[in-house]
Amino acid sequence: MPPDLAGVAPVSAPNVWIVPVNFNGLEDTRKCLQSLEKLSPPASVVVVDNASTVDPLPDLAVEFPWIHLARNSTNGGWSGGNNTGIRYALDRGSDFIILLNNDTVVRSDLVSRLLAAAATRPEFGIIGPVIRFMDEPEKVMTDGIGFNRCGTKGVFYHIPVPEVVADPPAVTEVDIVNGCCMMVRAEVFRTVGLIEDRFFLIHEESDFCLRVQEAGFNCGVLAEGLVWHKGSTAFKRSGKRWQRYYDTRNLGLLLSRHSGRSNGHRGFFRSYAVYLRYAFHRYCHEREDGHQDSANAVLEGLVDVATRKFGPHRPRRRWSLPLLRCLFEAVRRLKTKKSSAPPPEARKDLWLDRGQE
Repeated sequence: MPPDLAGVAPVSAPNVWIVPVNFNGLEDTRKCLQSLEKLSPPASVVVVDNASTVDPLPDLAVEFPWIHLARNSTNGGWSGGNNTGIRYALDRGSDFIILLNNDTVVRSDLVSRLLAAAATRPEFGIIGPVIRFMDEPEKVMTDGIGFNRCGTKGVFYHIPVPEVVADPPAVTEVDIVNGCCMMVRAEVFRTVGLIEDRFFLIHEESDFCLRVQEAGFNCGVLAEGLVWHKGSTAFKRSGKRWQRYYDTRNLGLLLSRHSGRSNGHRGFFRSYAVYLRYAFHRYCHEREDGHQDSANAVLEGLVDVATRKFGPHRPRRRWSLPLLRCLFEAVRRLKTKKSSAPPPEARKDLWLDRGQE
């Protein structure tokens, strides 16, 4: 050791934890762990099982003896599953926690590139990479996302993140980092708390990112494609009904918490005008495709956000549902008669789906 460094303790590497959440997706989780096994530098991994029908943890423990395991007694959704893993990592002194969908595979330098970005940009509390499609490895699934600004067509809008490999890594500031892969400083969780359980599924990472910004941290996207995502496998197994329900309900919850932000964002009434227009066109889209069950799910989401019923979906009598359906059908028929209903291409402009379709 050089004389001028004698007696100086070496700087320890950051304590990084990765949290994949499994729910009836064992094969996807296996592929994800196989890619995480190749990380350089390595990171600690805790797999959280979200009350799958068959407990996969004993098999995973044999196949991947280097991982940590936790299991929820009930399905807590994306929020509850990740919160279990976050608590586990924080209790073990983590400096950074990477929330990672289990239906992904990652590049071996995922951790090193994210840490390099965090080291040079300490103002960023959350950093995620560019996400690519697993079936089309060169195609970008999602990069930057903006939220609810005046002059945009929908609640979310695209912020391009041109890919470039640079040192120090290039990071683009955004409003929302896709929850498929986001690295969060431990101090962020200690400052703003965990993922909001009321969302359960869909838009919970948007709420978290907006809360993080309100606490004074920035959110950013590293301009490198480091993760490949299979995409919405839970909904492929369960059908679009639940996607439409949680999307509609939780978007209303998100706007109730974050509309009227400063710096050119829409206020409460303009936000809800965009929201109701979006919900109506979602309903029409499902009706035109012959998916009445999914159309009804949109209406259930509207009723539940109005009556403040959050968390996992609960079967119950929604007394206002028939009236709301009659209203939507009347407006739909009126717009059809006037031939003014927007074509499917125009409907997409109302909303940035971020791979949820």
